[in-house]
Amino acid sequence: MKVLRNIFIIMAAALLVTAACAAAYYFSVTADADLKAEKLYGSENYASVYDISGEKAAEVSFFNADKKVKIADLPPYVKHAFIATEDKKFYSHHGLDFARILKAAAKNISSRSFRQGASTISQQLIKNTHLTNEKTIRRKLREVKLTRMLEKQYKKDEILEMYLNTIYFGHGCYGIAGAADYYFSHPAEELTLSDSAMLAAIIRSPNNYSPFVNPQKCLAARNSVLKKMFEQGYIAQSAYEEALADPLPERRASGVSVRSYLRGVLEELEGLSVFSPYMFLSGAKIYTYLDTSLQKYIENLSTDADRSGKSIVIEDNKTAGIAAFYTSEGNIARQPGSLMKPLAVYAPAIEECLISACTPIADEKTDFEGYSPSNYKDIYRGYISARQALSESVNVPAVRVLNALGIERSEEYLAKMGLRLRNEDKTLSLALGGMSEGYTLRELVGAYALFAAEGVYTPPAFISKIEDADGIVIYERSMQKRRVFSDDTAYIVNDILKDAARTGTAKKLASLKFDLCAKTGTCGTESGNTDAYTVCYTSAHTVGVWMGNADNTKTDITGGGLPCHYAMLIAKNLYADSAPAPLPVSEHVCRAAIDKIAYDKYHEVLLAPPEQPKKYTFTEIFRKTALPEKTGTSFSFPKTEASLSFDGKAVTIDLCQAEYFDILIKRQNKGSTEKIYEGKAKQVKDENIKANEKYIYTLTPYYTDDTGKKIYGTEIRLPEIYTKKRADKPNETQYGNWWETFAATDKPQLFV
Repeated sequence: MKVLRNIFIIMAAALLVTAACAAAYYFSVTADADLKAEKLYGSENYASVYDISGEKAAEVSFFNADKKVKIADLPPYVKHAFIATEDKKFYSHHGLDFARILKAAAKNISSRSFRQGASTISQQLIKNTHLTNEKTIRRKLREVKLTRMLEKQYKKDEILEMYLNTIYFGHGCYGIAGAADYYFSHPAEELTLSDSAMLAAIIRSPNNYSPFVNPQKCLAARNSVLKKMFEQGYIAQSAYEEALADPLPERRASGVSVRSYLRGVLEELEGLSVFSPYMFLSGAKIYTYLDTSLQKYIENLSTDADRSGKSIVIEDNKTAGIAAFYTSEGNIARQPGSLMKPLAVYAPAIEECLISACTPIADEKTDFEGYSPSNYKDIYRGYISARQALSESVNVPAVRVLNALGIERSEEYLAKMGLRLRNEDKTLSLALGGMSEGYTLRELVGAYALFAAEGVYTPPAFISKIEDADGIVIYERSMQKRRVFSDDTAYIVNDILKDAARTGTAKKLASLKFDLCAKTGTCGTESGNTDAYTVCYTSAHTVGVWMGNADNTKTDITGGGLPCHYAMLIAKNLYADSAPAPLPVSEHVCRAAIDKIAYDKYHEVLLAPPEQPKKYTFTEIFRKTALPEKTGTSFSFPKTEASLSFDGKAVTIDLCQAEYFDILIKRQNKGSTEKIYEGKAKQVKDENIKANEKYIYTLTPYYTDDTGKKIYGTEIRLPEIYTKKRADKPNETQYGNWWETFAATDKPQLFV
């Protein structure tokens, strides 16, 4: 017993010492914790935005941050929605929910993480207005002390009112007044039950649950809040079911400011891992890649031919920064149309050595196991090169190449470019940009920019750096580069897309006298188009132009039309003073002469031998690791074939394979030889012959090389012919029809 008593005393003493140390630590780290009323009520949050030159471009005052609302003026279900979701014991605890804390701690220990939170509304208000977002014991203890002070000085409804007026709802909206205005276009006092539930759902993760970013997630989260309100007795079943049927709000035009660049900055800001909406309580400096003069130019760019909304993105290829951004429709995802052909089909196929720029591809109406794509105006060209198929944006060859490449392999390349595929998009229609949702113009411009960067992708960005009010850097962009294609693949794609800008679907850009690559895309049906694109790039910039309407209203605009015209105007503006440097040249690419005869006749890609005349070759670029292995033999040794016939008056020589060679024909008779023809021909007739004579004809094919020298093949000796002359046909009335019987058996004979 004495031993147990001693153990108990030691343990009690240890606990007392531990408690004393904990108390001492608590008081030391919270000694200067001070509850400030002015912070609780919130203030006008702002940030200064700087352009690429370091000049202050704008000062962003976040949406209605200074507009407050009284809790007594709000419908009762507004506060019920937040209490049911965030803190159902709000009115019964004194700032801390100890049962909830223990439960969260147990879950965090079992999962070895800090994912489970237990903050009450009072704690959230303190953390948002007085503290940082760091996860440390010191910060948590200060939060506990300030929360206790808050609960002693203010009533519960006062705390809830301050909370609702300072909480962040996404899209630059601080406080429920600003959120009601932004999302629903009416005052907070007029919020409906479903409105309130949606706002309570959003605050958990504004960037993930916004109805304008992830409507499906938002709907599920809103309905979860409604369910909690019903289960906790705040609303009746009829009200619950009626609220479930309410639609989510749709983005308003006023929600997309003409100051599109600043909206883009804010959207990117919310996605940064370091972002906390409460970092701007004292102001901040946001440094961007904004080119102010270029931004003004694209915001004012319009023509009398405008028949839809539009978006324009210009990326600086050196920094992978967005130099200018304008949209009338929002940063929405759209079907990309034929813009997918280089990204999902041709570049991956070249990288995989599946095709080269001159690979012949069958362009004919084809059924791919139930999917039967059509070309524009149902025009099919037979075999065409990959170069022509891409530069002229022909549909069937693109699908054929993707079918050979495989969708899984294509998906791997797209993922490296930041272009994710949904399961429903993993079909052959991907080659033509047929997708359920698609991509934003910014994502597509970022993907195309990698071709100017020798196959290396860098995610584009608006923000380069953020400083707090004291000038301390709290974020600095790290350019996360990753190689998608080898530099030789990028070079070949660039060379093909130069053709698209000169003679292909983007030929409106042909007047520009510098290195420029382009691709167009159009989505629509016979009743009209919904999306029209042009993306073009130089060594310095990548420009994307999209035209269409957010509500899918049809237009008659095509990618090679007005978007291409805008791209041309932007390029002229960008390089008004000096042309951009040429696009990079790859040392891993070579130019080779190809046998045109084998290519045209047999659809084979064979190297042309050195002696082949240039008029029977064409040149193409290849990856050095993917040069054709075989060499054509058409001109290694000239050859031809021929057949003889005699009709009683003339000898006819029919020539085969003679279209590429000249033919020297000689005739031998009675020991003498005479040249009767020299040149190109498919058929030669010799009428200068005598009856009842024997003749031998010889043929020698040859060609003239590029130096003028004649290269002869082997002389061919044709079978000997005996010109037995047929008598004139007798008069039938005098001799009957005996001649027909004779003629059938007495025909001229060939002797060898």
